[in-house]
Amino acid sequence: MRIAQISDTHISLSVPSRALDLQRCVDQVNALDPLPEVVIHSGDVAHDGLVEEYEIAKRLLQRLKAPLLVLPGNKDNREVFVEAFSGPAIPRNGFPFVQYAVDDYSVRIVCVDTLSAGSNKGDVCEDRRDDLEGLLAAGGAKPTVIFMHHPPFDVPGIPDPFQFLSRANAEATLAVIGRHRPVLGLFCGHIHRPFRTEVAGMPARVMTAGALDLRKGRQERSSVETRLFEVHDFD
Repeated sequence: MRIAQISDTHISLSVPSRALDLQRCVDQVNALDPLPEVVIHSGDVAHDGLVEEYEIAKRLLQRLKAPLLVLPGNKDNREVFVEAFSGPAIPRNGFPFVQYAVDDYSVRIVCVDTLSAGSNKGDVCEDRRDDLEGLLAAGGAKPTVIFMHHPPFDVPGIPDPFQFLSRANAEATLAVIGRHRPVLGLFCGHIHRPFRTEVAGMPARVMTAGALDLRKGRQERSSVETRLFEVHDFD
């Protein structure tokens, strides 16, 4: 199975280059051979949570040749976000968070909402952890991948290596994940630079920002060939 991940596009009315980056990203994903079965945007779709920003993002993301799933990041306005992407991209209603599982593919996909009120840092409250426990348990022994915006682990080399509100909540979230097998990997965004590690007995990866002007850390000189997404292939 092939999944393409997009993250941290930060569409902004005052920075038009980010819409151009997303347009190029969509073109790059559509040029993949084979195409991904699904594309997941792992948060910070918009920078200021404005209706107009989501209209731009949605118009561009609708050009994808593969189905799209979305989850919010700290810059997203959850209410406006849900209104913009309600439908197949958020395949669950009736839960106050954008959290769901998708069983349509050979690998099960679980998306976790880490958006916290009043902070750029992430959180997975008890309600979300209980829900995550149920989502993972419902998958039985089917291989699963998990996507969330904030990494619930330390990322060395950044000004604040821990990007969750509470270490206890992050550890409790990883404990929930660790109780369920097989989880093939945890995939995040948020820190605008790539990072790989292992947590709870599984690989964990963070992808860099889709908005080129917001990428952090040591960067190669960008060009029209710079890849603006990541591909995750699973046997």
